[in-house]
This record gives sequence, C-alpha cells and structure tokens, in this order.
Amino acid sequence: MSAAYENPLIPNARLRQIYLAMLRARLLERALPAARRGHAVADASKGHAVGHAVGLPGLEACLVSTSVDLGPGDLVSDALAGGVVEFLRGAALATVLRPGRVSRKRGPGKPDADCGAAASLPSGPGTAVRLWAAMGAAAGLRAAAAVAKIIAKADGSTAKQAGVAVVYLRSSEAPAALLRKVVTFAAERELPAIFVLLPPTRVRRGDAAKTGGASALALRSGVPGIAVDAHDAVAIYRVAQESIGRARAGGGAALIECIPFVLSGPAGQRKPAEDEADPIAGLERHMLQRGVATRAWMERAARSFAGRLKTAASR
Repeated sequence: MSAAYENPLIPNARLRQIYLAMLRARLLERALPAARRGHAVADASKGHAVGHAVGLPGLEACLVSTSVDLGPGDLVSDALAGGVVEFLRGAALATVLRPGRVSRKRGPGKPDADCGAAASLPSGPGTAVRLWAAMGAAAGLRAAAAVAKIIAKADGSTAKQAGVAVVYLRSSEAPAALLRKVVTFAAERELPAIFVLLPPTRVRRGDAAKTGGASALALRSGVPGIAVDAHDAVAIYRVAQESIGRARAGGGAALIECIPFVLSGPAGQRKPAEDEADPIAGLERHMLQRGVATRAWMERAARSFAGRLKTAASR
C-alpha cells in the first residue's frame, strides 16, 4: 500500500484515534445491559430522565469528533449519560461494566484515552440549570485565561492553553427562547463555550426541513452557527477544531448543529444515503480510500477491544 497522504489539518494519527474511540463506543454499548446504555441526563428535580431513553448508535461522530481535542483544562457538560459516555470521559472499563466500583480516571495523556481528557460538569436539576451552570464555568475559564496572560507577561513565561467548555444539547431539549438567552449571554461576554446540538436518534419524514434552525438562531444571537452532517466524523472534527481553536484564542463562543444527512427517495420519501447513515462505516470508507488504515487493522482493533471487554467484565 502506498504511503497515506498526511492532511496537516487532521493528521492520520488523529483520524485513527477518532475511529478507535467511535468503534469502542459502539462495541461497548452492545456489551452493556440496556439500563447502562446511553440515555438522557436525569432531571433531579423530577426524579427521572428528561424525555425517553435514547441509544448512542449514530451519535458517535458527534460525541467523539467534538471532544477528542480537549485536554485537562477543558470542561464538558453532557446531555447524555450512561456507561458509554462515562467511558468516553475517561472511566475505566471495569467500572463501566460493573457499576458500584470506585470510579477512576485514566490520567490525561495516556495512550488509551478514548476521547480527550476534559472534566465533566454536573448535570444539574434540569436543562436550564445545566446550561447556566455551564456558562458560569465558561466565565471562570475566561477569567482564568486572562489572569494567566497577565502573569505570563509579568514574568516573561508562556501562558498555558486557555480552557473551553463544550456544552452538548439534544435537539428537543432546550426551547428556542432558552437557547437564545444562553447563546446571547455567551456572545455578549465572549465566553469560550462550544454548543453542540445533537441530532435525533431516528430520522423521520420532515426532520430535514427542521434542521438549521439552531445555527440560524446562533447567528442572530451574535455567535457563529455551523450546520454539519451528523454522520461525517471528519467534517465535524474540522468544524470543532476551528471553533475550539477560536475560543481558546479569545474569539468567543460557537454553535455546532449536527444534522441528519438525508436524500430524497422514491415517491418523496426520505432516506439516509448509503453508508452515510452510519458514521463508523463512513469513516472506515474515508480511511481506506486515503490509505490511513487497512481493513485488517480495523478488524484487529475490533478484536482487541472485544478482548478488553471480556477481561474487564470478568474481573
């Protein structure tokens, strides 16, 4: 096989990391009991999950590509809970598979860290509280970055990388009025906040016509709003990479709207394009075409993680 082309904007090593994190998330969900899979963050004020339970298949690109570049100084506010999200945020496999154990993080920078190393913010009693708490955390990150710059200038050192807060939202979770208030607040204060709107887990007729509303709302509120194919891990990564870099540099907030990519079918029906409906299959095809990985490497990666799952479950 000829040498793979190295795109400086998304190195091949990063592509492989994104693929592994997505693949492991998919395999882990299949291994978990239904009660431990992805579901809506609980509303503590009502004592139950907000909305119905949702599965993670199809959301891997949205969750991984937007957080793989995060580090120890960054924060994440999740819209989904469950074993897979815990694993992506750094929980040990044994803890995820056998709840009740003392959770521990795989320290930042370790080779098997699946999806960055950001700290998770508490979910809070309801969407509004969670969003405003995330804005407070983002304000704290902005203040810390300003202080770090002053200290670095005084002693001639280099300021550490500024932190960002990535806030995930389900498409039906936040009313437009609430979202507008929160995004406008972030825009006015130039907060390092990245809003990631997750798509519905099932694409229904008419969903495509409703997409783009959140990104348009963000633009009207003074924040860049970018709509991107929810199943395209590479496209989501590029948008997230640019948005996070801009936020770290003091450029303020951004909103990434992950939308289901659909094509018109016979008799006006709508259906996902072939392979595009599965983000892992789409990324596999991209990597194989560019020579970033081989099918044998992908199969070994799946077998290796399956072995890890079996070992962790038996401990």
